[in-house]
Amino acid sequence: MKLRIGILGLLGGFLLATAATAQRGNVNHWLQYSGSYWINPQWVATANLQYRTYRPVKDPRTFFTGAELQYNFKKAPVSLLSGYAHLFNRNYLDLENTDYSHENRLYQQVSIRGQLWKASITHRYQVEERWLPQGYHTRFRYSVALRVPIGSPEREVRPWYGIFRNEVRVIVRDQPFDSNRVFGGVGYTFSKHFTLEGMWMSQLAGGGNHQHFTMFVLKHDFGRME
Repeated sequence: MKLRIGILGLLGGFLLATAATAQRGNVNHWLQYSGSYWINPQWVATANLQYRTYRPVKDPRTFFTGAELQYNFKKAPVSLLSGYAHLFNRNYLDLENTDYSHENRLYQQVSIRGQLWKASITHRYQVEERWLPQGYHTRFRYSVALRVPIGSPEREVRPWYGIFRNEVRVIVRDQPFDSNRVFGGVGYTFSKHFTLEGMWMSQLAGGGNHQHFTMFVLKHDFGRME
């Protein structure tokens, strides 16, 4: 119990300290739900919902809805995935006026899993086909993620884990750099069906625009097939 309180306090202090030093308007918020259903041990269908805001809970920025289908190889730590997403975006033109836009997106992904000392590591390679108001473009994404167990290795169950991830995104155009995202936080496994993650994400976009997000992600597994 003391460990749980300490980790939550540390994460909360980190978020408050970073938010206090960030420029006004640069701190955003991100709530996400992912629900997965295992069709069989190889095939998994997942629905994703995201709600991003400029201020906690209110002042919407993005509504994201999507679905994806994943195939896991039996004899290799590799997964293939294909999905679709629709984004409804609300952006500020100035302090009082906002602009609304829609995006339709298809994406394909390859994930490779492994171990790095005591941590699990995942490399993800993704390509997106994006239809935006200003036209179509293709974007490539690469991320590397670490999941580090927290607690004594002698314990049979360690529900807490640390999260560290870096993602680079590039677009097929004259100036390809789109953004770089750095994530850090903790997760807690309530049961084999529910996991909650709290993270801080910093995003450096093209043109030097630097933004930050508080993130809370609820993962709901409707029955993992081992």
